[in-house]
Amino acid sequence: MKGATLLPPTVAGAGLLAATAVLLPHDAVVAAVIPGTPGSEPRDFGLLALAVVGCCVAFTVWPWMVLPTAIVGVLGTTAVLGDSSVRSILGLHGFLLAAGAVSLVIRRLVLVKEERRVRTVIDLPMILVVVLLGAAAAYGLILGSPPAKVMISGYHFAVIPIYYFTATYTLTTPSRLRSAGSLFVVLSAALTIVTLASPGRHGGAWSLIAALPLLVLSCRTEGWRRVGLVALAALYLVDVVLASYRTTWVLAGAAVLVLLIGGTGAVRRAAGAMTAAAALLLVGAIMLSEGVRNRSAEITTALGQGAGYRLPEATVGIDAFLSNPLVGLGLGHSTPDVYLPDFKVTDVGPLYHVFYVMILANLGLVGLVLLLWPILRAVRAGLVERDGLPFAFTALICGFLVSVIFSGPATGHWALGLLPALVFLTRQPGGIAVPTPRTWATNTAPSTAGNTAPSPATPVGAR
Repeated sequence: MKGATLLPPTVAGAGLLAATAVLLPHDAVVAAVIPGTPGSEPRDFGLLALAVVGCCVAFTVWPWMVLPTAIVGVLGTTAVLGDSSVRSILGLHGFLLAAGAVSLVIRRLVLVKEERRVRTVIDLPMILVVVLLGAAAAYGLILGSPPAKVMISGYHFAVIPIYYFTATYTLTTPSRLRSAGSLFVVLSAALTIVTLASPGRHGGAWSLIAALPLLVLSCRTEGWRRVGLVALAALYLVDVVLASYRTTWVLAGAAVLVLLIGGTGAVRRAAGAMTAAAALLLVGAIMLSEGVRNRSAEITTALGQGAGYRLPEATVGIDAFLSNPLVGLGLGHSTPDVYLPDFKVTDVGPLYHVFYVMILANLGLVGLVLLLWPILRAVRAGLVERDGLPFAFTALICGFLVSVIFSGPATGHWALGLLPALVFLTRQPGGIAVPTPRTWATNTAPSTAGNTAPSPATPVGAR
């Protein structure tokens, strides 16, 4: 049993370290393997190794820190260093997740031998996704796809089960859920405030991941605490607007629409209050801050932009899918020497800048079904709640599923693995406890969201 429990984090850690060796730029190892790649100074590599060791120690003591650090810490680090390239974000992200996997192995072997992960009804579908990716990687290599492209495309899919299993390994108790949520809100709020008036296009989807749960929690509080939660959610919504990414706006619109259609009256009123507060906050910030005014000018630029080379790339990906619709052409497939209007002649694939096209071209219809199976299962479970945290996470899943029609992965679609896990982890009696106003006492049975974690032998969401 111990070996079976340790196998997923061990394999995930090894795979992430291997992927990071390819993805992280300015690294001496990469320079030795890929001619022409710039190498780093030994000091830089040593500092990176020291940071990874420090993260391993912290994650071993406080495993709930893994996901908040991986999501927000990378963005903060790249902002401080002034390097927001996709490869840098992917490389740092891979190292942090690998450190988390190593810490889980250490905890299991040395510190907490009886610790178990939380199992849910989508464990099997997520395991099948992992098996599918392994088979698709082998298939891509057999067809002649370059190993680096196989690894890069595999990384963008693999973060879905990696985030799912990391959540079910590290957020196993109500206290861990609360600690991780609090750390995520503190880190993301600080980063939002610091960068709100900074020039450029940044922020976005991760702000919305904080905003909607806060909005739902505000419905179960009273007085100034409710006002504070709505105001903080409004701050995140302002950051979403100023991000000037149209796909993020689509994500926000679809998620809020789910809240308005499926939520209770309290949720709908809170969503309206958040939107109004965000509008007032945005107007005030524009009036008082030149930095916010400059950043808001990006909105006009974003609205006037065309689709660029996304549509031609997607067309190439659809052609690749149609050549083998059942299983696609394997991970890493690309079409060489394609002319993209207003761009250049280049190799197209394996990412294609549209997530569903990427799935179909690399994994075919089989891959599409297997990837959507656990995600839609979580949506079905979360929509039942209507006013709880699972409902907020479900609304976010719906938003992501709509927005990825128009976009491809930047740092990977990890949210499609994390959010389904949170739906089930917060849905059970062992999930995160939230305050209940007195006015609910006569209408609602006492909550069982207490202090006991679900039994590891009972699948979560089996109801």
